[in-house]
Amino acid sequence: MVPTILLGLATALVYGFADFFGAISSRRINAVLVTFSASTVGLIFLISLTPIFGASFDSATLVWGIAAGLISAVAMSCLYISLAIGPISILSPLGATVSAIIPALVGFALGDRFNWMGWVAILLVLVAVFLVGFVPGKDVRLPSAKGIAFATAAGIGIGLVLICLHQAPTTSGLAPILLLRGVASTILGSTILLRRFGPSRIRRAADAGPLVPPKLPKRFWASVAVTGLFDSSAVLFFLIASRIPNSTLTVIGVLTALYPLGTIVLARVFLKERIAKVQLLGILLALAGSAILAIA
Repeated sequence: MVPTILLGLATALVYGFADFFGAISSRRINAVLVTFSASTVGLIFLISLTPIFGASFDSATLVWGIAAGLISAVAMSCLYISLAIGPISILSPLGATVSAIIPALVGFALGDRFNWMGWVAILLVLVAVFLVGFVPGKDVRLPSAKGIAFATAAGIGIGLVLICLHQAPTTSGLAPILLLRGVASTILGSTILLRRFGPSRIRRAADAGPLVPPKLPKRFWASVAVTGLFDSSAVLFFLIASRIPNSTLTVIGVLTALYPLGTIVLARVFLKERIAKVQLLGILLALAGSAILAIA
């Protein structure tokens, strides 16, 4: 169980790192272009690893991999919409919590069982997921029903993506995540082309400024590339963790949902942002829950 827990935490941290650099990139580059570029870089990175891990595209792998890519595109769209509606301080941790609950429910249905210590640990980590992602403010407004609906849909989608990857054949190598990245890049690239060359009404509806502003510093493209490398590395860690003997979807899914932790760490290191007391409590609960899981 210990290797699974360590890889689960590594997945969360690296996902958080990707979110940090993705957010930095999106300050100057259109978010759709950032996501497409990062996804493409990640796909190339994963292809380069194929001689090491192999890739077998049988029928089951095609089904689960393509499904993961399609669901991912919808889930990320719902996530961006929910964060645009706000408040981010509530909807972001809500989505992360739901993304942990969905794999846990499916894992239980598939036969994941724990003793009482294990369930206590999972509960602690679920609480930690919400606290770590919560950013307290002086005037935090209540979310609208629309915002809650999109955040919940995003969480469900992210959870389903993890389930699809976990269900892919263990002999398929990198094929599931190659399909995931390939489908996502295709959908995002089509969106960019539609915005650029599609009917005028679509271009007006999607207009959010130029895709690439003039005189863009090279460091922003570097941050986009780093985003893609971290994001695909996180997916790779998850895939490896899910294939460890006796690993459970419940544990991996719950730990992966701690991805805001990685963003917090880098924001503290590079931007000197302070860690709120409620987030520090979440970090401590996450560590305590992980330690209990290791011995449960």
